[in-house]
Amino acid sequence: MVVYELDGKRPQVAESAFVHPMACVIGDVVIGERVFVAPFASVRGDRGRIEIGDGTNVQDGVVVHSDPSFVTRIGRHVNIAHNAVVHAEYVGDHAAIGMGAVLMLGSRVAEGAIIGNGALLRASTVTEPYKVYVGVPARYLRDSPPDDPARTAIERYVESYAESIQVYKRTLIEVD
Repeated sequence: MVVYELDGKRPQVAESAFVHPMACVIGDVVIGERVFVAPFASVRGDRGRIEIGDGTNVQDGVVVHSDPSFVTRIGRHVNIAHNAVVHAEYVGDHAAIGMGAVLMLGSRVAEGAIIGNGALLRASTVTEPYKVYVGVPARYLRDSPPDDPARTAIERYVESYAESIQVYKRTLIEVD
């Protein structure tokens, strides 16, 4: 894994987490238990602290970047899909960020909220718990209660990434 200390701040990565060798983690970053960070993800805590909660996955091409005006907190069991950009202040537990979604500076994603693929959550926008937001700019679409089939599918994705950590740690081998 490519992990860099910057200005005396060294990333803290839990032993049970997996950060792919082609991902990059810089500076003031805390990665929790059973977190999966995929290839080409960038978690850059160079301007402020980033905390990623237990059981979260950060998929291929995701960018998580901090700001000096707040701590970027990503909750537990969050699904951050391919190529999303997270400049948010907060992403709540059990939230899902769709492929290619953009969370602008200071936005706050509530617990269980779903941000759809390709959505743009404007700066400082605050979502409500267990609701779905889609579009550019992102707008409320519908509720997503805990028994919603979409939520069940997301929880399966989250768990599958956490379960794959041991497989990656044991069997990932670079081939010439």
